[in-house]
Amino acid sequence: MLNISLQKTWKEFGLDVAFEIPRGKVTALFGPSGAGKSSILRIISGLETADSGIILHGKEVWFDDTQKIHLPPQQRSIGFVFQDFALFPHLTVERNVAYGIKGKKGLNELKDLISLVGLSGYEHYYPAQLSGGQKQRVALIRALARKPDLLLLDEPLSALDWETRRQLQEDLKKIIKQFHVTTLYVTHDVTEVYKLADYVVVLESGRVVKKGTPEEVFLGKKLSTRIQIVGKVVSIESDSIMAAVTVMHDDQYFKTLIDTEEVDRLNLKVGDDVVIGAKSSDVILFKALTQS
Repeated sequence: MLNISLQKTWKEFGLDVAFEIPRGKVTALFGPSGAGKSSILRIISGLETADSGIILHGKEVWFDDTQKIHLPPQQRSIGFVFQDFALFPHLTVERNVAYGIKGKKGLNELKDLISLVGLSGYEHYYPAQLSGGQKQRVALIRALARKPDLLLLDEPLSALDWETRRQLQEDLKKIIKQFHVTTLYVTHDVTEVYKLADYVVVLESGRVVKKGTPEEVFLGKKLSTRIQIVGKVVSIESDSIMAAVTVMHDDQYFKTLIDTEEVDRLNLKVGDDVVIGAKSSDVILFKALTQS
């Protein structure tokens, strides 16, 4: 587990947060632009220094202002994936990934790692020859190649088109599970949180305002449902009594009937993020709360 308590003040912004990142789980750091999400990642990685606080990785202290401890980035077992990929433009895919590998023994795994992200045959391509999705796959596997204790992802899919982002969400989920790496994932996309995260920390103006599972945070309650599907409302057909709400999840469509009064109470509109929960023979639908 990673325990974090950080305070830092810039000219026009102050950060004061405390939260835990469970071991082996994906924690989403969620909030609007300017909330301090990326700054927290940079401080955890050692690229920036907090004014005060502590970062404790298990029993290892990465930062403690009272003890004047500040481990440099290379001494923290971290893999970092940036929004803009941060690949070396003069290195091939193979050499970019090899850069993240510790020792010669790890080089034997190089082809397997490249294959894992579906880039076999692209080993000798340069970043300029790759699509955005391919570049992000290289960045991800390079970060994981060193087998870090903690993976930091700073809105890694936000620059990609919707279809590429959807596919990479699925791939990312599988790869993180395969490596069983503790992950802190910055995003402002509710659907992404539901798809990838076990736990979510909500930030506003440099402060933690909510913590919990995605269901607890966005629905305000614990669900005992057997099935939960996150999607977007694509149509609402209603009469005076009932409404047929069609929800798109990935490339599938789900239709459920709810009271017209419930549609009005939720202020449900086409384009809203929602969660469909199936409990025994009953289907329930909640509007997912988003950050403005």
